[in-house]
Amino acid sequence: MHLTALVKQLQDIYDDFEKAVSGYKAFAVCRAGCAFCCTTVGNVDITTLEGMVIRNHLLTLPQKHRLRLKKALDANRRAKTPGALVPCPFLAADQTCAVYAVRPFSCRRLYSVKTCSADGPVLHREAAVLSETAVAALQRLDNTGYSGHISHILQLLDMPRFRKLYLSGGFDPPEIMEFGKAHGIVINRFTAFGKPLPTIPTQCPGETT
Repeated sequence: MHLTALVKQLQDIYDDFEKAVSGYKAFAVCRAGCAFCCTTVGNVDITTLEGMVIRNHLLTLPQKHRLRLKKALDANRRAKTPGALVPCPFLAADQTCAVYAVRPFSCRRLYSVKTCSADGPVLHREAAVLSETAVAALQRLDNTGYSGHISHILQLLDMPRFRKLYLSGGFDPPEIMEFGKAHGIVINRFTAFGKPLPTIPTQCPGETT
């Protein structure tokens, strides 16, 4: 399938999720500049499809801005050892997101009904279930791709050989086996297709038809 069509379906998954959880997110205390989830994080997981969207967005930025973000990504890769909590490489100095318009689902799913503490965000259990449903849908959509920490997936997509294979619809896990094992990359096809995919409801809490 052409990348444009895949990106359209990706956005549809985002939109369906937002509609489904809008009633829950109405109770969120999150605001611009509240970056707890961006500074005290383990993995910022993305799919390769989401990585392509982010990569293409970065290519549209002024060179100076692009180079600054590249340095941040390089530093993040070096610091991101297993279990390490490091700030997101796209967190700007003013505590806002440098790629907010194309942020991945792992960021879109987060909110909290209480000010975040060391225990992390507090959200509705139903919204968490809907999040996992959406993750399965994302992995099924990107069924020739992979998932992993944002800086590692973007590093993978910077490799011309892999990028060409991915964009052609090719699927060759042994090609990235060493890189994948070193960085905790998972194969979407084997992860998503091993579990049921319930439908994301489009009716919000308290909404009547």
